[in-house]
Amino acid sequence: MIDGTKLPYVNTTSNIEKSKEDIDKLLKKFGCRGIQWTWLDNTETLRFLHDYEYEGIKKGLTFEITIPEIGNYHGRGYNKKLVRNDHQAYRMVLYLIKSKLISIETGIETFENEFLSKILYSLPDGRTQKVGDVILRQISETKPIELLKA
Repeated sequence: MIDGTKLPYVNTTSNIEKSKEDIDKLLKKFGCRGIQWTWLDNTETLRFLHDYEYEGIKKGLTFEITIPEIGNYHGRGYNKKLVRNDHQAYRMVLYLIKSKLISIETGIETFENEFLSKILYSLPDGRTQKVGDVILRQISETKPIELLKA
């Protein structure tokens, strides 16, 4: 669990359902035609579907964001413990998505590029992973590029 004590929205009073509703509204506003919330083993995942066209071929891309486990310390001394703060976690995800959508709305980035690492991708062996995880694994197996060769 991440210590969210010094992170934004630590004292939010917005309930989880309100944050999820706000996320759904934002995603629908930007053309998502499918939104799914899944709770499994104490972890919630958001998946959404957005249409994409490349070189005349239209596809629906599925994106996935996992709600982080964020906690805040409560108590004193030896009784101090990290207590989960889902209100803060959902609010942070709302504003993460909102900032990405502002980047898209202003033309700084495209929807697909802004959420690229979150695209779900079918691997040749049938497993599903996020593009970001696939790319990071491939990068970890390569040699770094020397930037300023003299």
